[in-house]
Amino acid sequence: MPRQARYREIAHVLGRSIESGELAPGERLPTEDALAERYGVHRLTARQAMVELRKAGLVETRQGLGSFVRRAPRRIEVSVDPETRRHRPSDIAGMAGLFTGGERLVERGEVAHPAAAGHLRLPGGVVHEITTLLRNGERPCVLSRYRLASELAGLRLDPKAGVLASLEAAGHAYRYAWHAISAEPADLHDQSMLEMEAGEAVLVREGLLTHDGRPVCHVERRCRGDMISFVTRYD
Repeated sequence: MPRQARYREIAHVLGRSIESGELAPGERLPTEDALAERYGVHRLTARQAMVELRKAGLVETRQGLGSFVRRAPRRIEVSVDPETRRHRPSDIAGMAGLFTGGERLVERGEVAHPAAAGHLRLPGGVVHEITTLLRNGERPCVLSRYRLASELAGLRLDPKAGVLASLEAAGHAYRYAWHAISAEPADLHDQSMLEMEAGEAVLVREGLLTHDGRPVCHVERRCRGDMISFVTRYD
């Protein structure tokens, strides 16, 4: 049986240390130079071993800081009342406590988005979009885009409560018409805003909110797949 490439052997050894808990989540890994010296290999071999660990989802690299053992994704559970199709208030309050500093406004304004305009039954393909960012500690983890019906372009935001709470405070007791979950590689905007690398997985959670039968908001949340997982309960 042919011998495994040296970089894969090193990745396998480090991977077992991570999976066993010997290397704890969030722990910084040795530098490439230190790994090369430890295993008696060239620095490029050590670098390739780190690439294998990143591809396996075990390690993340933070620009200027080094490589770290990835933490398990934060599991977010929400319950939807099957009759009202609304999140339970206690769940909304609980979710807010998982993030640091609440929703931070990134930008807002009119944008061309034919798909969202179609969901909102707006002619012309233009919507009013509010973009926000959620952080876990100092790390960005959820980029949200709220696309609103034209009459809500002047929605006043409460930075502490968040966009959906502001929508409700304005008299729009929304309910979910539908929502969908998918995954895709990080695009250039994800890489910038969520501090991700090309090809890393983004969890996309999309939904349409209605009020009195009229669509009022199309929501798209783009979450770091290594940091967030969702469970929705209908009970």
